[in-house]
Amino acid sequence: MFIALLGGTVFGQGEINVEKDNGIKGAHQLGLMIGHTHLMTGIKSNGMPGWKAVPSTGLDYKYWISNKWALGVQNDIIIETFEVEEDDKEVISRTTPVSGLAAVSFKPGRHMSYLAGVGGEFAREGDFLLSRFGIESGWEIKNDWEFRVSLVYDLKWNGYDSWVFGFATSKLWKKKKG
Repeated sequence: MFIALLGGTVFGQGEINVEKDNGIKGAHQLGLMIGHTHLMTGIKSNGMPGWKAVPSTGLDYKYWISNKWALGVQNDIIIETFEVEEDDKEVISRTTPVSGLAAVSFKPGRHMSYLAGVGGEFAREGDFLLSRFGIESGWEIKNDWEFRVSLVYDLKWNGYDSWVFGFATSKLWKKKKG
C-alpha cells in the first residue's frame, strides 16, 4: 500500500507549465560535439582494410525559423590522419580533414530531430562534395542548455562514406518577449 502511494506521489509531481514553454522560433543555438567517425573501409594499423574509428569534434550553429524547423551550419574536424580503401582498391589518404556544410533540421517532437545538409570536406590531399543525413535526440538540462546524442551519415561524392556517432552540448538563446 505504501509503495503504491509513494509511486502516485512521485508521478503526480510533474506539472506542465504552458506559459514557460514559449517555443524556440527565432532562437539561436550553438553546440559543441565530440565523437568518433567510423570508416567502413579504413585501413587499420596492420595494413588490412576494415572498420576503423577515428576521433572527431564539431561546432554547430542553428537558427530556428519556426518551432520545428532550423537552418544552420555544421563544422567538423577528424583529429587524425588516416587512409581508406575504395572499391577499386584505390587508397585515399586524409590529413585531419575539416568539413563545413549548410544544414536544415526538423524537430517534430520534444526530443528527436532529423537533419540533412550539403557542403564539403577539405584536406591537404583534396576536397570532396559532402551530403549529410542524421538523427539527433536531445534532452534539456537547465537554463536552455541541452545534451544531445547524434548519429549522422556522411556521403563524400567520389570519395568515401562514414558514420559519426557523437555527444554534444548546446546552448539556446531565445528571443526575448516584450
